[in-house]
Amino acid sequence: MTTPWAITASVLMHAATIAAAETTGLSIKEPFKGRGSFVDWAEWTTAALAILIMLIVLFTLLFGRRQSNPLHINFLRFVGLCALPVFLLTIGTFANFEGSKRVEFCHSCHTAMDLYVDDMRDPASNTLAARHYKNRYIQEEQCYHCHADYGVNGAIGAKSRGLIHLYYWVRKSATAQGKEQIKLYGYYDNKLCLYCHAGGHAFLSINDHLDFQNELMEIDAQTGAPGMSCMACHEPAHLSLQDKRSAQKGSP
Repeated sequence: MTTPWAITASVLMHAATIAAAETTGLSIKEPFKGRGSFVDWAEWTTAALAILIMLIVLFTLLFGRRQSNPLHINFLRFVGLCALPVFLLTIGTFANFEGSKRVEFCHSCHTAMDLYVDDMRDPASNTLAARHYKNRYIQEEQCYHCHADYGVNGAIGAKSRGLIHLYYWVRKSATAQGKEQIKLYGYYDNKLCLYCHAGGHAFLSINDHLDFQNELMEIDAQTGAPGMSCMACHEPAHLSLQDKRSAQKGSP
C-alpha cells in the first residue's frame, strides 16, 4: 500500500531530478520522435518491393529460356511487371506524400530552407518558428503544420507548390540557393494559426485577441488579404536573409 510519505518522497525526488537537469543544462533538444510509424513502414515496404521487382525481372531474363515450363516464368513476369508495381505505386505515393511533410525532407533538398530550419532549431532565437519548436507547441512536421492547410485540398495545394519549388531548385535559381529572400505566394492565412491557438487559454485570456477575432477571420474578396494579420503583433515568424547578413557583418 502506498503511503503519503512514499508519495511525498516520490514527488520530492521528481522535483530534485528536474532541478538537477535545469542546473546542469540538460534538456531534450529535439521533440520526441516515435518509431515504427505508418510512414516508416511504407518507406521500408516501398524499398523492399522495388528490390523484389528487380530480382524477379533479373531472374526471368537470365533463366526464362532455360525453363521447360513457361507457365512459371509467365506467372513471375505478371507478378513482377503488373501486380507488384501496383502495390509499389500505391504505397510509394503514400510514403512520398507523408514523408515530404517532415522537416528533414524540407531541409534536405531546399538550400533556401537552411536558414529557416537552422533558426527554428536555435534555442537562442526568438522568432515564432523557434519559440514553437523549443516550447514543443508542435511535436513533428513543424514546417508543414504552419505552411499547409488541412484537408485534401490543402495537401494537394502544398504538393503542387512543392513541384514548383523542385523546378526552381533544379534550375539553381537565386532563391533556391538561398542567395535571395524567398517570399510567400500571397497573404499568410490566419486560419493556420487559429486552428491551434483560437481555443487556447493564452489566446482566450487576452482581450485584444477577442476584440480582433472578426478582423482576423475577415478576408478581402479581391486581394485575399486578412482584415488583420497575426503577424502584425507576433512577428517575426522567421529570421530573414537580411537579418542573417547583418548579424554576420556585426560579428567579430
